[in-house]
Amino acid sequence: MKTIRVLQEHIRISDPHITSDNADRLSILGNTFEPLMRSGANGTFSPCLAESWTLSDDARTWTFNIRSDKRFQNGESLVADDVVFSLRRMRDEDIPGELGTSGVIRSYLAASEIDKTGSQVTLRTPEPMADLVDLLCEIPILSDTSVAALPDRYIGTGDFRIEEKDDAMLIQESENQRIVWNAEPDPEARLGAVREGEADIASGLSTHHADDNSLRIVGSPTSVCATFMFNFDTEAAQNVHLRRAVNLAVDVDALVKDVMHGAAVPLNGPLTSRHLGFDAGVQTWPYDPDAAMREIELGNCSGAEILIDIPSRLPDEAPLLGERVADYLRAVGLNPAIRIEEDRPEYAMRVRDRRIGTMACFDSSPGSTFRVFREKFHSGFAGPWWLGYSNIDFDALVDRAQKTQEPEARQVLYQKAYAILRNEAPWLFLYSPLRLTAVAPSLNDWSPSTGGLLLF
Repeated sequence: MKTIRVLQEHIRISDPHITSDNADRLSILGNTFEPLMRSGANGTFSPCLAESWTLSDDARTWTFNIRSDKRFQNGESLVADDVVFSLRRMRDEDIPGELGTSGVIRSYLAASEIDKTGSQVTLRTPEPMADLVDLLCEIPILSDTSVAALPDRYIGTGDFRIEEKDDAMLIQESENQRIVWNAEPDPEARLGAVREGEADIASGLSTHHADDNSLRIVGSPTSVCATFMFNFDTEAAQNVHLRRAVNLAVDVDALVKDVMHGAAVPLNGPLTSRHLGFDAGVQTWPYDPDAAMREIELGNCSGAEILIDIPSRLPDEAPLLGERVADYLRAVGLNPAIRIEEDRPEYAMRVRDRRIGTMACFDSSPGSTFRVFREKFHSGFAGPWWLGYSNIDFDALVDRAQKTQEPEARQVLYQKAYAILRNEAPWLFLYSPLRLTAVAPSLNDWSPSTGGLLLF
């Protein structure tokens, strides 16, 4: 049996239905559990536990045909009841979320009707939701038996069974492969272990490792957007000229080079190339201090006080980003100050509750355009990460998109909405980081999956 040795920051997995975007956790769970469908590029999806699905003309009723040849790792057959059970459980108020994500999935499924007839599962939403599969592709399907076995046993339908688990090591096995996962908090030690032949894969490396030529370092594009979100409860953030000035004042290319060592892609808005509606033709904000000062003059905001909130980690470069951004803002006549929060979960809640200053460093991560637009910018929905931005034209485009079945037509609407956000600059748009993974020569025919997940 072939053994693959993996080092990552941690191996904590907990309940598979806890909402999280942590790649280390999702890598392990992704080998043991499976969703109804898997996401692809440009809003496409491929079958997994659902062999096919349809959406009604009013974009409110989804029908999923569940595969009949799948079994859980304890020998039980997958049935439609398991899908209904999992979807209903995901909207349960007792299911938490990490870093302020509690209740996010529930907000989409809470009022839905979830039923089954034979091998078909039907999900009806009270309003049109043409992008609902964006969420469903992230929900692992469990049975009531597998939930009852937690946390002692993890029973999914994937190829790999979890055979052993403690705080430092976790072992997964399939018919012909064994994956040994070890927790190593130090990225230097993770990389060194691969270099010395003691491990085959080291994930979540530091950005400066992108320059290491001693090994194959794979930089995987992600859906993460590193930004500073403006708080529209503050007078300064309500000034569109100030927001544009901030975007013009910051040299993003220099940040990508100096802070991220090239391991990031500059943003031209709040989406990455992985998102439906991303438009590569939209210009990034240029570094133009003179234009920034003209915007400051137009907005009559010279000397404006800008309180910048940053976390001490996640993103780990946040303290350095805060210093660099503050320097750029001083150079064009603004008056920035930095406030650091050491408690990362508390920081997430502060941002969510708008208990922040003018702007806050945050790494937005949903791979769903619908979720990004609805949760962060749509004033009618006012989602968990909405900081007060309002534009009725933007809201109308997102509402129309959710009534539109065809992905191509939704993409056109989303691109129009995207252009509005770029021009009104409700965030300081920085970059999308690459997830760096070191891979030993013995695995030259393998690479991380979408978003840098380690799936085998």
